[in-house]
Amino acid sequence: MGVGRGVGGDVLVRRGGVGHACTVERFHPSHSPVLTSWAGEGRGAARRVARAARPGRASTRENRGVTTVPAAPARPAPATSSGGSWRRHAALLLPAGDRVPGVDLARGLAILGMFAAHVGVTSDDFSTGEGWLSLVHGRSSILFAVIAGVSLALVSGRRAPLSGVPALQARTRILVRAVLLLALAGLLDLLGTPVALILGFYAAYFVLALPFLRWAPRRLFGLALVIAVVGPVLVHWLPEVLLRAGLTLPVDGSGALTDFLLTGHYPALVWMAFVLVGLGVGRLDLTARRLRVRLLWGGAATALGAYLLSALFTGTTLTQVLAGSGRAALIQESAAYASGLYQPEPLPWSAPLPTSDYLWLAGPHTDTTLEVLGSGGFALAVLGLCLLLGDRRPVLRVLAPLAAVGSMALTVYCLQIVAIWAWQDQLMAGTGNGELLVLVVASLVFATVWRWSFGRGPLERFVGWVAGRAASVSSGVAGPDGPLPAGRDAGPTAPPTSGGDVQSGA
Repeated sequence: MGVGRGVGGDVLVRRGGVGHACTVERFHPSHSPVLTSWAGEGRGAARRVARAARPGRASTRENRGVTTVPAAPARPAPATSSGGSWRRHAALLLPAGDRVPGVDLARGLAILGMFAAHVGVTSDDFSTGEGWLSLVHGRSSILFAVIAGVSLALVSGRRAPLSGVPALQARTRILVRAVLLLALAGLLDLLGTPVALILGFYAAYFVLALPFLRWAPRRLFGLALVIAVVGPVLVHWLPEVLLRAGLTLPVDGSGALTDFLLTGHYPALVWMAFVLVGLGVGRLDLTARRLRVRLLWGGAATALGAYLLSALFTGTTLTQVLAGSGRAALIQESAAYASGLYQPEPLPWSAPLPTSDYLWLAGPHTDTTLEVLGSGGFALAVLGLCLLLGDRRPVLRVLAPLAAVGSMALTVYCLQIVAIWAWQDQLMAGTGNGELLVLVVASLVFATVWRWSFGRGPLERFVGWVAGRAASVSSGVAGPDGPLPAGRDAGPTAPPTSGGDVQSGA
């Protein structure tokens, strides 16, 4: 074995002897105490190796057992021309490295879809553009939750979950980001906008997902299916049982737990199914075309089957199921009137419970099993399509603004809430979608220009910096004698994975 110096301070190790097949491996001195010691011998060692080497040839010093290899050509100086600057900025704009472009595209669609759900004008007439726009209701936030699970998988080891110190660092980053997202949700809530903020729920989903980061995809999908079946039943009837038992469900700050689990806009007893499905998908090989095609067509088939079942059992049309209108809306209203949550006084045990017809609905925010299957399948189909498109470089260049929005989703989401607060009267009083178009175009332009100029979004950069500092502290607490990472993808530390910044999904 021989050792030599490479470019950038790396150490080149040649394994094998004269006349035998050999391989050359590159290490950085910090990766090995032995190489660190060799690299630190000072200038004398460097001079001895330099004298022994000849340009274009390998030189062997038998008496010392040191073999040097030809140095790689010097790295060119950074380009200062306008062409070089353009290429550098283009590299910032287009996803590169281990980032998954399709995930950014899907996250960008979820963000813009929530814009449309917040300020868009929709209808149940699918012969118009407003009718098709109604598909964003409920489904955009569900796509957002599925991408949250995918992001958790990407930052915690992808196909090979991290263990040891890297796992501790990844969990610390996720937990710190959750705390910061919850703080941001509190600040946005102070603005009093008529928007059901998902950010606080999103942060809590991260915490609930921590125990499942090392689960295999099959177990994650199985648990998600159990939640999809049992969760809606609990959300539908458990509040009624509690109220009729004389217990209260507070609506002020002390009711945060019941609001998060049962009665909120995004109850965790249902919505964790989406996060776990996304986590399971992120543990698979996202680069495999076969998986992407399965997500697209399997998700579409699941969605169509769930919506057709809902139409069959509720006596509604498919368009009414999708838009939550017509007879589907009447069933939802009758269930609300029969619920004790909307009564001035608790209902007695003798009063009829809300009808089970509600559980056959699949409309937006019904939180039923069929909505989980239908809208969850819709989200997987969109993710599969985006993963397929993300591999096509010409298409990705065209969709770069959408990917830019997805890469800084936290920043764009917060700016959207601020914009609704600042121009609430104009945005909410409009009879068309001109205001929505302005908001979408402004978001695309801002995200594109920022990513072109600076790369990472401002809030993403701040949250990532704080989480990174916390992770470095947790690594120091673990100490050098802590458990070593396992698996081929585990390194000496767990650097942030650019393919799935958790805060980008918020």
